[in-house]
Amino acid sequence: MFATYDFKEYHNKSIVRVYFSSTIENDNDFQDFLNKWLFLYELKNNFKFIFNCENVGYVPIKYAIKMSLFIRCLKKNDIQYLQQSIIYIPNSSAKRLLDIIFTIQPPVAPVYIVNDILQIDDILNNNIPNNIEVINPRRSFLNL
Repeated sequence: MFATYDFKEYHNKSIVRVYFSSTIENDNDFQDFLNKWLFLYELKNNFKFIFNCENVGYVPIKYAIKMSLFIRCLKKNDIQYLQQSIIYIPNSSAKRLLDIIFTIQPPVAPVYIVNDILQIDDILNNNIPNNIEVINPRRSFLNL
């Protein structure tokens, strides 16, 4: 399974943690990841994502394109329940894939990219470290 969702903090802190495995097995595996994300929108509650990309290895580029298209569809929603994402991404190849996704389609909510797992709590407490990358929502320059 490509993505494991952890909902333990959803009800008391509105946080959903997602842990990624080394690769995507097939299209159904990726679609399962997206379906769980859509399920959170169906609940109609604000939430925050914490993505742990520590174990991500090779992911085919087609999934970056699919992810960009998914974000584009999310942007059509009148209400964005996702308030922010924190992405722990210590490896450079996974980071390049993330850069491709957000170049094609910017996020629906602010994204904080950290390579030090200890910075996650700082961000959750609104103490944003100066040395992290922040990607804010905006229109796609590709007119998508």
